[in-house]
Amino acid sequence: MQYFFSQGIAVLFSQAPDLGSLRHLLERQGYTITADEDATDWPEMQGACLTLATDFESNAVCWVDICEFSWPDDMGTSGDPTLVTSAHALGAFGPFVNPGAFERALQAPGYQTAAASARDHRAFVRLRISHFFQAPDGSEYSRPARPENAQPTQELGFLLKAAAALDEWPGAIAYFNPNSELILPLDGLSSILSSAQEHQTYPIEAVCRLRGCLAEENWSFVDSIGMAQLGMRDHEFAWEDAANTRSEQIHFLVNLLHYQADQSVQIENGHTTDGTDGKLWRAEERDDSCMLPPRKVLHWTIDGASPEPDLLAASSSAASAAAPAEHSDLSPEADGILSKLEAWQSLRGAIHSRAVNWLRSPAFRTVYYDDAHVPLAMKIVLEKEMPKKQAQEIWQKIQYLGQQTPQLWNEYQQLATQGQVWFAVPMMTNPAFDTEIHTLLPCGVIVATAQTSMEILAASVYAMVAYELYSGGGDPAQFPGTARIMSDDSYRVFYRESFPVNETQGSHFTLLSVLMRKSWMPPDDVPFIPFLAMPGPRGAIIQIPWHIATGTPPLPGSVEPGRFAEVAEVDRLADQMMEEQKTKKWGCWNIISLIIWVVFLAGIIGGIGMALFDKPSKPAKTPQIQKKVSPNQK
Repeated sequence: MQYFFSQGIAVLFSQAPDLGSLRHLLERQGYTITADEDATDWPEMQGACLTLATDFESNAVCWVDICEFSWPDDMGTSGDPTLVTSAHALGAFGPFVNPGAFERALQAPGYQTAAASARDHRAFVRLRISHFFQAPDGSEYSRPARPENAQPTQELGFLLKAAAALDEWPGAIAYFNPNSELILPLDGLSSILSSAQEHQTYPIEAVCRLRGCLAEENWSFVDSIGMAQLGMRDHEFAWEDAANTRSEQIHFLVNLLHYQADQSVQIENGHTTDGTDGKLWRAEERDDSCMLPPRKVLHWTIDGASPEPDLLAASSSAASAAAPAEHSDLSPEADGILSKLEAWQSLRGAIHSRAVNWLRSPAFRTVYYDDAHVPLAMKIVLEKEMPKKQAQEIWQKIQYLGQQTPQLWNEYQQLATQGQVWFAVPMMTNPAFDTEIHTLLPCGVIVATAQTSMEILAASVYAMVAYELYSGGGDPAQFPGTARIMSDDSYRVFYRESFPVNETQGSHFTLLSVLMRKSWMPPDDVPFIPFLAMPGPRGAIIQIPWHIATGTPPLPGSVEPGRFAEVAEVDRLADQMMEEQKTKKWGCWNIISLIIWVVFLAGIIGGIGMALFDKPSKPAKTPQIQKKVSPNQK
């Protein structure tokens, strides 16, 4: 995935360097540091970090961050989703990385000189390029990103030189390119760069890994891994000819890769080339490779050659063998939904950008936050307006929404920098969802961690299974974990729980408690609901209003201030006055009296319908076929 990073490599360390020393080393090597930051609460996404100045026409930013843990080779794909899972999905470990890349790199013949020490590494430094994260506004390095001007060879070349500069660090062990599953000693990386500079060619040997093997009896096979980093497909050559050796074919492949990188040449389906054996080779575009890792390739065979063995045939490649069968089993309705999902996948970036801008706007606080959560001033209002016992009862009824606090507000603000767009499928809706259309109400959705179109479609199918268990049907003995999860329909702020993978046929699906507005929902023909969510097992999540997701005018009444907006304004006024107290010596009693006076003057209680405070009752299924299931959540 390239959601946040277009390029990413790593240098493995025996122990983590400190940020100050790393900065000093890079500055001595001639790099200009434009910013440095401490490690975040999500170190899998960003550890202690330096930002290096670049001269890219795309204005992309180079991050160098310190990860004080070993390379997570399973990328969080085993077991329940974690912060590693989400970071991997966002391309934080490299935009084209597959689980198991590190172990496969260690086993690679010809690359063993650094394997032993690399296996014992305890930390690594990531070097990444991002068009998404920019220098802070107002700084001398702040420039608008122009990803359309991106030059992958330039970006990756910059990272390779910066990685080689870390060879001076005593604890630096090896260069690791997880996208091409390649490990090299750092002096080997430097040697490749020096040779490329001397011969005025691109250091393709540091970017791509080459392999050769005997595929089946007399059939030989060689391929490349890593060309996706340059925006190109990898190559596979398969042939049945003892006269054409694998070493000769690898040499030919190296020259082909150099030609592509040096001349920026794209090779496509049907293109031909004369091989070292004097025979004509023809390329066939395949969406799946013959060997791991799965990737798009150009598969080359000799014109007029015998049919390939099943191991090398297009129909037997790992992913394509399963995909056609899955698609052939789809109903016309499901196939239509899949097509719509595929069309929306390319718009994730635009949806994310609009959602973040909305999150950072003042309207988010008054329209969303003040509708979703109860301000503390509400308790004072209730206690002054009615008998104490009745006030306590009402206060308890609305507490399930969660109280506004600085900590809660900060959780929402983290979404602006760390949140990602999720396409979720509906699971439960509140009984008042179709009547109180401009109010955020507790609901439930299911999200697929992988976020591929097929996984989202599979999540919608599994939603039917879960809802049937929820409504008293189905077979709890067959789905005990799902039945347990569905037995509790109470709303909890930011609650999420993963369904057992042995009950979901290996897919990672999660049930989320969310707040949604009917007037913010997508049209009925859109097979998902967009959310901005903190990745991983916990964190804030918000429904992205459809008018925000699409950049269209909102429905009338859908962006009015939330039900607690006026009361929340009193809380914010109190916070402001507390700050002024330090200099103006306001008394605590004066502040509380003013809060009560402002609340009564505004007539808050009369403007807030008590019906909205009632905790949602037992859900009932709605009849919308398009949504698959629409149970209600309390």
